[in-house]
Amino acid sequence: MGIPLNDETTLYNLHFADDEVVVAQDKEDLQFMTTRLLSEYEKWGLSVNMSKTKYLCIGQAAETLHLDGNIEIGSCNKYTYLGTQIDYTGRTESEIEERILKGKKVSGCLNSVLWSKHISYEKKHAIYNSIFKSIVLYGCETWHLTSRMEQRLLALEIDFWRRSAGISRMERIANIEIREIMHVQQAIINEIEKRQLVWYGHVERMSEDRIPKKVLKSISELSSVFGPHSSIHQVSAGIHTIRKEKKGKAESNMDRRNT
Repeated sequence: MGIPLNDETTLYNLHFADDEVVVAQDKEDLQFMTTRLLSEYEKWGLSVNMSKTKYLCIGQAAETLHLDGNIEIGSCNKYTYLGTQIDYTGRTESEIEERILKGKKVSGCLNSVLWSKHISYEKKHAIYNSIFKSIVLYGCETWHLTSRMEQRLLALEIDFWRRSAGISRMERIANIEIREIMHVQQAIINEIEKRQLVWYGHVERMSEDRIPKKVLKSISELSSVFGPHSSIHQVSAGIHTIRKEKKGKAESNMDRRNT
């Protein structure tokens, strides 16, 4: 039962406030664990909102989960947990797409503000950092970016700056010129890479007994078992990229100190 992280640790559930996620390797284990959990809740006078409780199977479509006492838990292909969308593929593309959609809504709602010539570029940068970026990049520390997703994020970002600069697409002004006009120091992809490096460094500095550290290590080990086309291999590839970037950054800092 649960997901073994190593020889000593098995992950059975995740807790955050009154939200709980039960994790298992197969449907039978999940049925048993969920039944036991509901039983324990009942002993303590706690109840579960079954309308918000869903069953998500990574890797394939799921059927309804049947528990003792004629309790049924409906299945789903995707679910939002703590603001992040998780889908049956186990990858992050759907979450990134959702963030892009929200970013477009932000630009649409702020359209008159961004096009206004009475609002300074500095104020528009403040809007970008406080509203746009915080919504679009929520949870980006764990994203696995493909080339297609990078291009979509860059297109979303340049649309924000194009409106802010008051430049229509019909004017055919190059993206690099728009960045220069708006004094944009770094692209949104660079910001994502920076946040991922910070997150990776934070986990790496954790003690060996911390669950996030064990999960990070287990992902790298399991990727070789499931093969190059599995979702866990995609996550492992992302971690490997972050490690290379962190190592390169450390070597660059060392070179600067020595010169």
